[in-house]
Amino acid sequence: MQQGWHGLTCFSLFRIIHVQWLKMFKGRTTVRSKKGERRLLTASLVEWRDDNIHEKEEKSEIPVYSDDEYEVYPAQRPHTDTYREYPPFVMGRYEQSNMNSEINDKAVVHRTTDRRGKRVSFFRNGDKDFKGVNVCINPKQFLNFEALLVYLNDRIETSSGVRYVFSLPDGKEIKSVTAFQQGRSYLVSSVKKPALDVPYGQSRENFWNNKKPSAGRVRKEELELFKRTESPKNNPKNKPRVITVINNEYRDRREKFYINPSTRHNFEDLLLTMGDMTNIDIHALFTEKQPHRKVESFSQLFNEFKNQDNFIACGPELVPLKPENVKRPAPSSNSGSDSMSVASRMKKFHKTNDGDLDEINEYEMQRSPSPQEHLLNGVPVNGYHEPLSSRHYPEDDSVKFNIRGKVREYFPPSITYPDDDGQRPDKKLKLEWIYGFHAREGCKNLVVFKTGELLYYVAAVAVFFRRIEERGEGRDTQRHYLGHTEDISCLTLHPTENWVASGQVSGKENPAHVRIWDGEKLTTFHVIGIGFFSQGVASIGFSDQSRGGFMCVTDTSDKHVLSVWDWEKERMIAKTTKTTTKAVNCCCFYKYDDTLLITYGADHLFFWRLFWDPVGVQDGKLYRDKLSGVFEEDTQPAMVTSHAFSSTGDVITGDSNGSILVWTKDQDYVFKINKDMIGGMKAAHMKPVSTLCMMVDNTLLSGGGSYIKSWDSINNYRKISKREIPEIAGNVRTIIPQRGSGADGQIYVGTSKSCILAGSLPVKFRFIVQGHCKEIWAIAAVPGESSFITTSHDQFVIKWSAITHRVLWRSPMEKPTTALAVDSRGLYVAVGSVAGRFFVLNAKNGMHIITVQVGKSQINAMRYSPDNAMLAVGCEDGHIHIFYVHDEGQIYRKNNIILRGHMKFVTNLDWSTDSRFLQSVDGDFELHNWNIQRMEREDARTLRDCNWQTYSCCAGHPLMGPWTSCDAGETVSVVARSNYREIIITGDNTGRMKVFKYPSSTNMPACRWTKLYSGTVTALEFLYDDSFVLSSAGKTPVLAQWSVVDTYSGQQNHS
Repeated sequence: MQQGWHGLTCFSLFRIIHVQWLKMFKGRTTVRSKKGERRLLTASLVEWRDDNIHEKEEKSEIPVYSDDEYEVYPAQRPHTDTYREYPPFVMGRYEQSNMNSEINDKAVVHRTTDRRGKRVSFFRNGDKDFKGVNVCINPKQFLNFEALLVYLNDRIETSSGVRYVFSLPDGKEIKSVTAFQQGRSYLVSSVKKPALDVPYGQSRENFWNNKKPSAGRVRKEELELFKRTESPKNNPKNKPRVITVINNEYRDRREKFYINPSTRHNFEDLLLTMGDMTNIDIHALFTEKQPHRKVESFSQLFNEFKNQDNFIACGPELVPLKPENVKRPAPSSNSGSDSMSVASRMKKFHKTNDGDLDEINEYEMQRSPSPQEHLLNGVPVNGYHEPLSSRHYPEDDSVKFNIRGKVREYFPPSITYPDDDGQRPDKKLKLEWIYGFHAREGCKNLVVFKTGELLYYVAAVAVFFRRIEERGEGRDTQRHYLGHTEDISCLTLHPTENWVASGQVSGKENPAHVRIWDGEKLTTFHVIGIGFFSQGVASIGFSDQSRGGFMCVTDTSDKHVLSVWDWEKERMIAKTTKTTTKAVNCCCFYKYDDTLLITYGADHLFFWRLFWDPVGVQDGKLYRDKLSGVFEEDTQPAMVTSHAFSSTGDVITGDSNGSILVWTKDQDYVFKINKDMIGGMKAAHMKPVSTLCMMVDNTLLSGGGSYIKSWDSINNYRKISKREIPEIAGNVRTIIPQRGSGADGQIYVGTSKSCILAGSLPVKFRFIVQGHCKEIWAIAAVPGESSFITTSHDQFVIKWSAITHRVLWRSPMEKPTTALAVDSRGLYVAVGSVAGRFFVLNAKNGMHIITVQVGKSQINAMRYSPDNAMLAVGCEDGHIHIFYVHDEGQIYRKNNIILRGHMKFVTNLDWSTDSRFLQSVDGDFELHNWNIQRMEREDARTLRDCNWQTYSCCAGHPLMGPWTSCDAGETVSVVARSNYREIIITGDNTGRMKVFKYPSSTNMPACRWTKLYSGTVTALEFLYDDSFVLSSAGKTPVLAQWSVVDTYSGQQNHS
């Protein structure tokens, strides 16, 4: 009994001491042990000051605990001079990034999907010899049906892309990833008509067996003989690097370049390409460190100078200037209209060398063959071309040429052209204008720069656009940042509005990374994330509280890794191992706290806390707050699509349900839905809320569907007004104020149909940018006019002015259109559709004249004869139809004889100047010649000297040179010859555009190339006077206008 009383007394005494101890250390930092126990630290939070951060000799103010038993959460350090005390940590509130659950633990609604893959086979519609492609349909890899179509389009060639999928043998159309069944076979097609009577998968051709014969068992002592040598790609000498090029005359002008040693271009090509991109006068490179040494080759750059990152670019002076002779300040760079062109630099270079072009070897650069191009029995391993040495001319004087593994026979002209010498052409392309605007849902891609210009991205170009209104008509202006090498995926503006950060996708040779550049000088200062972002960059955000001192980035990998960077030092501070496996639309810093980050997307809204000691050398950590961002049962959306911040610190989100939710933080810094404000904005829009914009007067603007609504954030978000945008503009995608404050209510609206509107809710909106919103498959120049016509799958035909860059007329079509043809007088235009019919419009005003049914197959190519008496139509089924034109284009009579011979779809057509002959090419690059008077095939040798009015067929003797310049996996997709027959331009499936002399039949001819797209170039066209070239490419339509510039005179081509 006495022993029990003694134990009770000790226990009571312990309780009293424990309570007093808790009172003494009330409000101090808590930690969590590995076993889940709660502990209290014996030190309180310290008040942080920024003036102490930069003192290198001072130790960190953050208390460090070395107890191996406990995992300590360090206190967050504010990045401002004000002290902020954070609430105590609750056990289990913060979760590491490698969490098990994909959504918040307290979310009531959980969406379950079958994660097991389904292995199916895909065949090409109507092709019995196609062996099929086996694909594992996994919802984790293919988040939606559109992603699967993009995947199939890269692996199965069709005339205009994979657009439909049908099941076999019933022919039922598949529209969802979940509709596929294990082990079934399916058809892919670009038209909505499956050919079910074809025996798919029964080809007698056997696959090649590349399996090496086995040598039996290997003894242990012989293992060294079978070890593979290290790949050259893994050699550090062959790894790409980023160098900084400094202007010799203006030392404060710098530009960063990504150099890949595996490129096929030589070192002289590199210098010329650098000059084209930045307009820096580059004739030679020298090291910045003294003594200045000249860089002579790639090998020297990657070996002898591997530890040097800065190089001086010298012009005609050819030697680095002394510091006292350096000029200041630097002029504007990149592609501004006031910058110096390459043509002017070359002109100066020739004057320096007394104009003797024979002595100038620096610009007579020949393409060196790739080391991977080895021959096997006279045919290259890559199957794309035969070198010149292996061509042979038999008795019939024909040339055997290999394209994509098939030997073609071409007949050279009887007269050798002196210009067919393989030299570099004296003309090049300079980007003049980008048409249209492309908005992505859930991604901010439209901002207003501090100069008042609109800034957005299209393909690999960041566009600065300024609208100028004048009497009669306006003359708009554009500037272009051309630093990216692949398509830009996201863009944001620094809080100071001096810098722009943009991320790009990963390409075949160019990795994904983020570039930070000056918006006025258009020069790159930082390249971040090379080798870290594996697939692409999804979203970028700058911290607001520290005025843009830090940057957060999410990538497009399966785990959507979130990382935080000190971008000025190019140092990563912290990262997550996994954000979520579902789609992430955006990442951003909380406006009033740099240690709080937000990510949102499919089924989630995550709040992240950054723990990092700026003085310490260790990396920080990102933990997800499991108590914040928790949806209730009736508010759980499939996708969070937009966000904004209120002046009171609330986080406002829009979602796919059309609802707008307000998240208010409590005293514990937990963000929860404010139920007092949810009633009026629940189902605020009938469609997803694609954008939110908080104006300076605390008016919240929301866009969903075709409506813009305004809400008073001061009075519990009471609805003020709404406005509907024109139907032709599509749905609202983004809203931004026209000026920084937005006090006047004037806004810009980006739409889903490639338009930008300007106006306000009380005033009618007006179009300032227009364009196509789907693939552009045809461009036709109007003879005698500085204008051109385009057609697209968005069912619109648009006529553009090449001078004012504005729409002259727009005509809607009843079906998606794929082909165009304008008569030689510019009076009428024929438009081919996917439904097998073509429409004839008045080329002056776009009015409809007549509709003609050709057949049931899609029309891919059209061309009027030079005498305007006939119209040739090439179709998806490989047939060519000839129509006779009567009554000034009012009547079309079809010839009953159909030109048959192509085994695949027809892609291009060309008439002879006398309108007697026609040449055509199909999807397998088979070139056929036709006698139109007899309506039959013509022997190619009889047309070796034929004078073709146009040359758009991507095969033939004049194009042997461009095919030899293709890398492995590249194909020439489109071709355009200048009207004065000086140059020919090719576009390939990697987005490159190359300029060659015409004709170009020599092996590996020198060329001038540019890369604006990451997808296949779909159309090329010269204007009637060869002053401009029009190009389009990609699933996302990109329409660009290029000036044809003489490289020696520096003048635009006005032949």
